[in-house]
Amino acid sequence: MRRVTALIMLILTATMLRITPAVSQTFPEQRLGMFVHYMWVGHAYDGIGTTWSDGSTVENLDELADNLDVKDFVQVAQSMRAQYLQITAWHANMNALFPSKVLRQMLPGHCCRRDVIGDLIDALKPTGIHLILYIHPSDGHDFSFADQQKVGWNDGPPFARWNDFVNQVCAEVVDRYGKDVAGYWIDGGLPQQVDPERLRATIISRNPGAWLIQNSGLNRDCVDYGAYERFDAQFSSTVWQMNAVVTGQWWANQGFLSVSPEFAFKYTVLQAGTKDNTGGVAWAFSPHPGGRWETGVHEFAQRLGEYVGRTKEALLQTKPSAAFVTSEGIALKSAQYVATESMDGMRTYVHILWPPQEQSLTLKPPANGRLFKSARLLSNGHAVDLRQDAKGLRLTLDPKDSWDLLDTVFVLE
Repeated sequence: MRRVTALIMLILTATMLRITPAVSQTFPEQRLGMFVHYMWVGHAYDGIGTTWSDGSTVENLDELADNLDVKDFVQVAQSMRAQYLQITAWHANMNALFPSKVLRQMLPGHCCRRDVIGDLIDALKPTGIHLILYIHPSDGHDFSFADQQKVGWNDGPPFARWNDFVNQVCAEVVDRYGKDVAGYWIDGGLPQQVDPERLRATIISRNPGAWLIQNSGLNRDCVDYGAYERFDAQFSSTVWQMNAVVTGQWWANQGFLSVSPEFAFKYTVLQAGTKDNTGGVAWAFSPHPGGRWETGVHEFAQRLGEYVGRTKEALLQTKPSAAFVTSEGIALKSAQYVATESMDGMRTYVHILWPPQEQSLTLKPPANGRLFKSARLLSNGHAVDLRQDAKGLRLTLDPKDSWDLLDTVFVLE
């Protein structure tokens, strides 16, 4: 019996090792995500929402839910080497991608039969990719007047019925999925209709380690992290998580690729090296029902994943460098080099995003006074001539080596 028990424990241990995430376990340490809007909005926004690949309208929420190809969906996330995946648990008009007792009772017709979130969790578990659910606790503004009346959206302060309703839905979600969901991304801000402290307590009391992220804000009564859902013209560095669309719209609507994987990779590196950045960047693109994607999306994910794979040691398992600091607000085109460092601080990785004409490059003096003894190329291990003095560091490639126009990575020790 003891041998059988030992064998079972050995199998369980091996299984756990196989599925243990290889990515970082805290939101500030995340560098690369995938952001997906997969939604049916009903009456709220006529003509807006996920469509079939030929542009045909999705007729109802169950049609949308039943036709998500979860296996293909997760394969795309893996191909781009996403560390986390954000998906709309519900969006406009609060049409949820999971069966909900609360919604069936209070807002009939606002949830689907299929547990899309549960199926996605099952598919993600072997990959180690963290799941973040997009929720919208102030979505009552999209409801029909009749639905608003049912749940107290129009009651006025303190909006007791609305907060009761929203917190019941959120409690149901957290109770159902537990720690299989790493965090919750809160859209719509936190207007007067939402009690931020109560919402936080509802989630954290059930999942104490959950990441709470707010779009376009940072209300500490509710969340721990801020996020942007926009881009300025210069693709500047940010300390908050950046969410950026790579086609014409957040949801699949016959769009075309508008951001190259090369540019996306460089911006991912910039975010990874930005001081105090949390969450890096989440690139937004979404599937059509039936396992199809907008034009160029598959290629984008695959090529971005290839670039990340080449430099994963210097990108995914790192923190912003203390020696060569990149501050918030630096435009990508102005960032000739960006630096990260290993979690233990022993190695510094200098990413040359825009190489010079010569074989040499001069870096500013390390901000932390660090003295480096050696330098090598990450790509092939070749030694790089390193000269350091009070004016900074000068790195010189061997004549046989050349700059990688995408990202030449020096490893300094």
